[in-house]
Amino acid sequence: MKKILSSIVIILMIISISHAKDISSLLESARNGDVESMCDLGVVYFNGEGTLKDPFKAKCWIKKAYAKGSDRAEKIWEDLELWKYSGRCEASFDDEDRPRYSKGMVYKEFITGIEFVFIPRACFMMGCHKLAEKCRKNEKPGHKVCLDGFWIGKYEVTQKQWQHIMGENPSRFNTNSNHPVENVSFDDIQKFLLVLNSKTREKFVLPTEAQWESACRNGGKNINFSWGNESYRPQQNCGTCDTGSFSGGTSPVGHFLPNESGLYDMAGNVKEWCQDTYDKKAYLNHAKKNPVYEEKESSRVVRGGSFTDNTSDLRCIARDKSIPSMKSDNIGFRLVLKRDN
Repeated sequence: MKKILSSIVIILMIISISHAKDISSLLESARNGDVESMCDLGVVYFNGEGTLKDPFKAKCWIKKAYAKGSDRAEKIWEDLELWKYSGRCEASFDDEDRPRYSKGMVYKEFITGIEFVFIPRACFMMGCHKLAEKCRKNEKPGHKVCLDGFWIGKYEVTQKQWQHIMGENPSRFNTNSNHPVENVSFDDIQKFLLVLNSKTREKFVLPTEAQWESACRNGGKNINFSWGNESYRPQQNCGTCDTGSFSGGTSPVGHFLPNESGLYDMAGNVKEWCQDTYDKKAYLNHAKKNPVYEEKESSRVVRGGSFTDNTSDLRCIARDKSIPSMKSDNIGFRLVLKRDN
């Protein structure tokens, strides 16, 4: 019975956290005396990663909520065994500065387990300008864009994560559920997002083309590929790459080395759907800030190259397209988590 109750408490905690907008708003509400936000914040600090991992702060927030009469705080205290963490909670423990997201910070969404990496606000030159010897027509003109900070998936969405939300696995290469999901159309992903957003109360979207390129180029650096400028047989999953035993199919997400931002498979494995509609002249109409091209075109942008492509198609500026209803075993996706940054 105790284990059942413990499991129920964990589920309730996860649900409550999924309703929170972000840690900044939680902190503000907790400081204003809201005991539910205190409880939520305690769970976030206990389960967080990096700078958000602080069991002592978790203890102090839960203790403060309990002092205000919260029965939920008592359950969290026992379930997380916060009494194990020694030290006295000073009256000023909550007087820290408002949390700021920083480059490379990782956030793990509680319901799905999908991990996101933070890319800070920055301006960069998008498209082909001085990076490549030859520019393809759809990569021009090079133009300056500025992006707000955003959270992008550390990995491509896996078959396991898709099946957890949708109840089925449409992928061709399905012997390992940690491979990226493929054989999913742009239209399929819109259904996936509707279900996912309703389950988590978060706001997930596909990356814009500008966000994707910025992430591939480590926040907009002047590099040709996610790993730098060297093009000779990189260790990635593509047709002319050093793929090891994965030639001719997908590989598990995270198998090859990440880029400097900590993102995996930004080159190869599967191409990735973006929000934007495709137009080879889209760059002529890009807004300078947070551009996304959404005109009435028949195709959508895909980026990143796949296990079937040559190394030249893995360039961060390389653009491709597909019909929204098209399913292919070499196209998948990663997500962006929209938050107040």
